[in-house]
Amino acid sequence: MARRRENSQSQVMEPEFTDLYTVLGVSHRAAPDEIEAAFAHWNDRAGAGETIDEPQWERLRYAYEVLSSPSRRAVYDSLVGETAGDAPALDLTVSAESLPLLDTPQLIYALLTLKPGQSDGERRPLNLGLVVDRSTSMRGERLERVAAAVELLLNKLAPDDTLSVVSFSDRAEVVLPAARVGSAAQSANADVAAAWSEPRRALQAMAASGGTEIYHGLRAALNQVTRAGLENHTSHLILLTDGRTYGDADDCLRLADEAAGRGIGLTAFGLGADWNDAFLDALVAPSGGQSHFIESPAEIMSHLEGRLQGLGEIYARNLTLQPAWPEPLSLRGAFKLAPFPQPLPLDAGALPLGDLEGRSPLIMLLEFLVAPQSLPARFRLTAAIQYTGAGGAEARVEQTTQLMVGGRGDAQTAIPAALIEAVQRLNLYRMQEKAWDDAQSGKLDTAAARMQQLTARYMETGDLRLARQAQLEAQQLAHLGAMSAEGRKLLKYGTRSLMGQLDS
Repeated sequence: MARRRENSQSQVMEPEFTDLYTVLGVSHRAAPDEIEAAFAHWNDRAGAGETIDEPQWERLRYAYEVLSSPSRRAVYDSLVGETAGDAPALDLTVSAESLPLLDTPQLIYALLTLKPGQSDGERRPLNLGLVVDRSTSMRGERLERVAAAVELLLNKLAPDDTLSVVSFSDRAEVVLPAARVGSAAQSANADVAAAWSEPRRALQAMAASGGTEIYHGLRAALNQVTRAGLENHTSHLILLTDGRTYGDADDCLRLADEAAGRGIGLTAFGLGADWNDAFLDALVAPSGGQSHFIESPAEIMSHLEGRLQGLGEIYARNLTLQPAWPEPLSLRGAFKLAPFPQPLPLDAGALPLGDLEGRSPLIMLLEFLVAPQSLPARFRLTAAIQYTGAGGAEARVEQTTQLMVGGRGDAQTAIPAALIEAVQRLNLYRMQEKAWDDAQSGKLDTAAARMQQLTARYMETGDLRLARQAQLEAQQLAHLGAMSAEGRKLLKYGTRSLMGQLDS
């Protein structure tokens, strides 16, 4: 049986900054008995045969020695406050730390909040690729508004930012090749200089025609943003479409995986009601990106501007939530609430979270299924986020809480209001999703009943517009036997917005 190796001589750790709370696997608010239990847990793991190398044991012993001593812990905490202000801080809150013994599965929720450090974010030049649908359905105000929005966007980009614009229908066209905004017209490349000599004319010349094949646009845009010399930029693709792609959805998803693997983010905006929301969600998932609904062409500029603001200041890049759940727990659902609401994929191993943007924290809600337990047990739930920090250094922050099944029945800590509200909004989101599924499968009475329930629930949140829309959809189901495509998008993305408006 494998064992931890003991060292008979006391060893001193190297004087480098290490988060001792993370080493031991406890929160910065951990009580003395939690610190004792954490160190005992590591000893139990070694006693059960788990191999833990000597350097790790040195860190564990040192962390325990410091944190179990009130005086040494106080000194350490004061030093950490001075030296770790730039590191993101992770907070983990669970809906229950003590669970009853049951012969059926139980649910437990965890709210994770990752806050930026105290210093300013990293201002890296942007490498932005706009991918614009110019199929026939974009004719008129939609395409005109897009061209006008991009024109305004040019004035908001910094001179060292790089922009490219690709339009597509059933083929792609590079409207503006990738170039630094401040010097594009003086480029040594004659084709680039010609295109950028009058960018507004090039944008206004986009003409709507043909069908919608998103892959062609994404492929051409990715070729632009991956040009040499842009490695130190924040690279991001923004897709704007009003239709469903034809025959190339799988190719698009593979391309999204490729882009994410190269550190390129993806945002997808759907305009109107005829695009495939499930497809856009899947498209942005590999990079932890955002998909959103633009109800009216007049809103295009505000959405683009809002996305630009988020990309302008990055505190940490390429965040992923590492799957490190104890065996009785399985992740059943995950939803990012801030800086923008977005469901997270559960089939990707590590969950891609995108970047830590602006001054806004990254907040996510996790739903776990706890397997039936026949005997009392303790489990350690660890949330670990890996990221790329300033200068390209890889880093990791984690937080741990202890769960007890079949314990002594001690009084539970009050559940924070933000966690309760997040779970309520998640259930609201799922209810409208189920109503749509019921309507699609012909269960019209069930779908209408859910819509009536949603009407009351939206009223409770104070969102009268969503309440009215749910009532209209219930009436349409009763009279026409179907939900409207417009109502589907309004309720889905309106409820997502509610999830991103939790009280802190």
